[in-house]
Amino acid sequence: MRRIALFLLVLALVPTIYVRQPFPPPNPDDRVFYHDLLPGLRAGGALPRYGALTLVGAWQLTSPDREFGNFSALAVRNTHDLLAVSDRNAVMVFTRPDQPRLWRTWQRETIHPAWSGQEIDTDSESVSVDPRNGQVLIGYEGAGEFHLFSPDFSRDRSIAAPVLLEWPNNQGPEAMRQLADGRTVVIGEVFAHWWSRRRHPGLIWPGLPRSGQAPARFELVMPQGYRPVELAQAPDGRLLVLGRKFTLGGFRTVVTMIDDPAAIRPGAQVEPRPIAWIADPRIRDNYEGMVATPEADGSTAIWLISDSNEMVWLQRTLLLKLRLARGV
Repeated sequence: MRRIALFLLVLALVPTIYVRQPFPPPNPDDRVFYHDLLPGLRAGGALPRYGALTLVGAWQLTSPDREFGNFSALAVRNTHDLLAVSDRNAVMVFTRPDQPRLWRTWQRETIHPAWSGQEIDTDSESVSVDPRNGQVLIGYEGAGEFHLFSPDFSRDRSIAAPVLLEWPNNQGPEAMRQLADGRTVVIGEVFAHWWSRRRHPGLIWPGLPRSGQAPARFELVMPQGYRPVELAQAPDGRLLVLGRKFTLGGFRTVVTMIDDPAAIRPGAQVEPRPIAWIADPRIRDNYEGMVATPEADGSTAIWLISDSNEMVWLQRTLLLKLRLARGV
């Protein structure tokens, strides 16, 4: 009850605070360096393959910015640029490294520093960019609301979603996407039932969530022990769910597919089929962001980005580009 009361109080104050507090300027030291890892990953000239995915690009991203990294979600901004959000209250827009140079990078905080140190609205875990208008929807752990930003992040409004407070602070809206049919789908990392390590709660809004609007519910059934951390939609409309599992041997990653987006509907139990497992120790990491983009030859590329968890001596910020095999 105390948390709900605090949430309602904060919600009442948010519009005033956001009007009065200017947004911080972009980070002046936004240089990002791309270190090409693919040459060292080829075995006898062949590209590594993981199930239905072939690795066609691999980069380690570094920056002199001490706040760089910890990316927990990925979205497509336009034909050339991707957008990543971090769990340290930051966003990065960057040119895809498979594009011709010059590569551009832009970083900034999303929530004004006046909110730093507070329990809400700083741990970004999911993001979706509306292709019609470029607006950016971000979900946060420990917050009963989304934030909707203008394309340049100069304006923002909160969207109350008290349903998110049903999930633990560190297992919130990990996966989110605005689908081509207009629906907004959000999946929690938390297990839906204590007796199952496969089922996860999902929420469906018929469009962009509206403040206080109750969503429909469904369940996502993942491979045993894997938690859903990202949802993406391929150019052909199929859905991809990224799963993560931590073991004594490090992180394991699975990419799964939902062939028919209509399978996500109120009351449904949806079990995507695994199409790739990534346990290669050379690139094994905590992948939390994923998008799918069309290639010039009609194939589909799947991009993954890892969350370094502020552990730069153990984990890296890796960006992978994988080609989806035809006919999968």
